[in-house]
Amino acid sequence: MSDNAPKAPVGWYPDLTGKQRYWDGEDWLDIEAPETASRLAGDGTRDKPRSRSSRRRLRTWSAIVVGVLVLAGGGVAFAIKLQNDQVAAEKVAVAQETEEAEAAEQARAEAEEERQAAADQRERDGREVAFDGVEVSIKTMAKGHVEEGIIDGPIIEVSCDPLGGGSTDDLAQKTTVFQCFVANVDNGDGTMSGYYYNATMNWDSGQYTYGFGQP
Repeated sequence: MSDNAPKAPVGWYPDLTGKQRYWDGEDWLDIEAPETASRLAGDGTRDKPRSRSSRRRLRTWSAIVVGVLVLAGGGVAFAIKLQNDQVAAEKVAVAQETEEAEAAEQARAEAEEERQAAADQRERDGREVAFDGVEVSIKTMAKGHVEEGIIDGPIIEVSCDPLGGGSTDDLAQKTTVFQCFVANVDNGDGTMSGYYYNATMNWDSGQYTYGFGQP
């Protein structure tokens, strides 16, 4: 048949067996013929079934739509996962920063405690030296008093004690008053007789005063 020959119009046609076959203008479609009543439209024309190409296009578009929906759903899920991962990572970072800050603060506090402990120990050591100086000064004064005839000698020993429960280790105490006993007689019974002296130490300035008699 020539390509220029007129083609039969689209519609249903009987074949040699008497069955109806549908001609879509290009090819015979292998589809079942609908009932005559259902083939007729309200105006008496025949319903035109979809061609295979139309059905293929419909299936293609359906597949595309489904694919787009699947991709869109996957994209949303992926975006949510990324957001959740980011939130989790931020929480981990914040927790790590907090832990590092707490560790740094603890290290700083420990270093400050060590520094303060070392400074306090230096202060106590200095007070011990100053305390020894007080006793030496009292002994020197007492020997002078023996030479001057104010007290009897000889000077056996000198001992000083803070009054009022004070202590050279009490760093909060800035002034300490000492009562010093200058022994010049050994009583032979574990006791001694002698004279009282006094001294007052100012720990801030490191200066002290001392004299004869009780404080």
